Amino acid sequence: MTAPLRIGLIGAGAIGAWHARIVAERRDAVLAAVCDSDAGRASVLASRYGAKPFVDAVDLFADAAPDGVIIASPERVHGEHARLAAEAGVPMLIEKPVAPDPAGVEAIRAVTEAAGVAVMAGHVERFEIGSAALKAAVAQGVCGRVVTVAARRQFVAADTPRFRGLSTTLRILGVHDFDLVSWVHPVPVVEVYAASGRGRVYEETGLDDHVVTTLRFADGAVGLVESAWTLPQPYGVFTSPEGWSPAGNNRLDVFGATGMISNDMSLRGQQLIAFDEAAGFRAAGIRHQPILHGRVTGALAEEDSAFIAMIADGTPPVVGLDDALRAVRLTEAAEASLASGRPVRLD
Repeated sequence: MTAPLRIGLIGAGAIGAWHARIVAERRDAVLAAVCDSDAGRASVLASRYGAKPFVDAVDLFADAAPDGVIIASPERVHGEHARLAAEAGVPMLIEKPVAPDPAGVEAIRAVTEAAGVAVMAGHVERFEIGSAALKAAVAQGVCGRVVTVAARRQFVAADTPRFRGLSTTLRILGVHDFDLVSWVHPVPVVEVYAASGRGRVYEETGLDDHVVTTLRFADGAVGLVESAWTLPQPYGVFTSPEGWSPAGNNRLDVFGATGMISNDMSLRGQQLIAFDEAAGFRAAGIRHQPILHGRVTGALAEEDSAFIAMIADGTPPVVGLDDALRAVRLTEAAEASLASGRPVRLD
């Protein structure tokens, strides 16, 4: 039998913890190391899965000798962590957004190509069955010529304080859908316009409560991306049932000249809900990382499987730096439009 791949993790936050569990539950990989600037957080997550904790990523690459690394640190330090991985010759999966701006993505491309190291971008929606099936249906011409692609991503603002001064609503939420609509309708975007609704979330954290972005494609089709923290707190803040993750109010629709295709993940379409006198209504998020028989399944696990296959078999990354760059460019253009109040033209 081939020895399990040794996987390192940089970033022991919420998404990093999910990656750690997924790797630890696999038979073909082990979680070898966890690095985080918070020593306590690194130690807690590492000890949970028998990994070695680190505070400095330099030490992780020198001491743990990973076969691959998942970079789930804040996007502002992705470039530095990617450089260290490239210098160590270690393939990497970088969580979205791959970098804060296009120049950052290009810098990562330069160091990884020079080192001959493979890179996969962590756009989890590419691994959702509903998203992939919708894209396939569009490609088969089910709705005819595409007229509009509309994506909504809406959540409770429970975790927004941790992003204060570090990120934006469009980098956290919008980048998912800028990638998704461009994947579904792979035509260049020529114009971006964004407007925001600002309320309690903005006052408390500086993050826009709700951003609506319109995209104009080169073929005349339009895109609509909603990125919001405007679900009421009781919808997503609960402690029971055990193991449930909060759900969002999400959907993806494509309208064409001869039909429509819809992937409805909306409030009224949740598959798993609970309602009782003590806690009221709760909806479970069962898309990205649902638990089945004690193991993490779903899109995030499929993403990690594709990353491990990239390392073990030399397969091309399912989501590459070109995809990451396109999503970051659209995010940057939308943020520029928010700042100016005007549409932004793209080359």
